[in-house]
Amino acid sequence: MKSKKLKKLAKLIHEEVRNCDRESRPIKMSEEISGGDWSEYDPEVSEKFKKMVLNLSTYKNNINISVDNNRVSINVGDITTVKKSIKRSNVLYSEDNYVEMCLHKGLGFTINYGYKVRSNYKDEKLFDELQPILTQKLKEINAENFNEIWTDLMKESGVLRDSNLDDILNG
Repeated sequence: MKSKKLKKLAKLIHEEVRNCDRESRPIKMSEEISGGDWSEYDPEVSEKFKKMVLNLSTYKNNINISVDNNRVSINVGDITTVKKSIKRSNVLYSEDNYVEMCLHKGLGFTINYGYKVRSNYKDEKLFDELQPILTQKLKEINAENFNEIWTDLMKESGVLRDSNLDDILNG
């Protein structure tokens, strides 16, 4: 059991290091990312990818969205948990259900499923179309999560009750 936990921890650390190591500069079309081969632009594939990303971004549970000026990534430890409200500390993810989707400015998009299947397509315009939408979605998720955290902390600590009493006495 310990080796499974260590293996999972090593993979998570590897993901974070890989994400941090990427340079924050625009990628040129001639550059290769993640050692994969890039297929030429396919409007049907791009439309399916766009629809998948937009549908997935409507859920806030068990999903990580990272946005910067040159790259957007969506990571899901286990795609089967996106619609479930699960506390992350108690979850063991299945490697087979891991999903990572990345949009690269001026280049295209990649999708990795289960650490074993990767697909890379060129689409120079998709990043510019989806980045503002995903940035807004990330703001909404963070605001919703903050409000949930704030409410829980205020209730659990008893500070909310004190604050309400102060409002009644001073109001």
